[in-house]
Amino acid sequence: MKVKILIILLNIFGLNVLAQEADDDKDRIFTNKNIEKLYLGAIMKISSLHADNYEFIEAPNLPDVDYLQTTDVTLVAPTKSAMIKFILKDIEGDDLSTIVSTSWPNTRKVASYDKLGTFFGQKINAEIMLAVNPKAKNSKPLYAAKFTNLIYSLDCMPDYAKARAHTAMKGLDPKDYMYVDGISFGRAASIFMESDADYETIKALIEKKYLKRELTEQDEAILANSTIHFQISDTKQVDLLDGDPFEIIRDYMTSPITKEDFLRPIWFTGSDLKDGYMVYTP
Repeated sequence: MKVKILIILLNIFGLNVLAQEADDDKDRIFTNKNIEKLYLGAIMKISSLHADNYEFIEAPNLPDVDYLQTTDVTLVAPTKSAMIKFILKDIEGDDLSTIVSTSWPNTRKVASYDKLGTFFGQKINAEIMLAVNPKAKNSKPLYAAKFTNLIYSLDCMPDYAKARAHTAMKGLDPKDYMYVDGISFGRAASIFMESDADYETIKALIEKKYLKRELTEQDEAILANSTIHFQISDTKQVDLLDGDPFEIIRDYMTSPITKEDFLRPIWFTGSDLKDGYMVYTP
């Protein structure tokens, strides 16, 4: 495998990983909302980061991109099928069973469900994701815990000049578009707790529950008086209603790695089509 497998315990991409409260709407790492569509080298409308579905420039003969994970110039067509073909060839023959599948909760306080964009790097439709009304008044503080298992990353060097000159860009302003120039693959899930407890208490409680450590009577009382929502970022069906949310997520995050984990984009970054500057949340 040319690309080094990465095993991490924390979300190293968070700009405010150690912050107790997520209160900054700007970010450069975007949680992928369109797992089935995203691919390296895609030309994407920047404002669609805040939409339920990303908007891509779909046209034939878009310029190839140079994958940076190889020693030589490796030009790959900007399509999902080409990206998948590259990945499968890269991991061909590797013993995936040797990869340790693990994660660690990164917990932060969030102002409200309407402000979950500070947690995901872009606006999130909490009504669709969690079946909650993002405009509803919360009677209790909201805490969000992110679980991530990053196992593989791809980056590319786009051809900005050729992209701007492509016929598909005629009449469009390059500053409104970006190249998807980096994608990370693996597993991701989140838990959201409404609780009157303070941040340090919730953070410790989430870690204990996830690691199956013994809970105190106070811990049990906090859980009994909390409202919990959660989600798993995957295209396959995962039963979210059968059992303890923490156990469901732990089982998902720690199950043996398969080749499908190398094809599941969970984060991505982008550079603007006009100047090549890194894109932050618009």
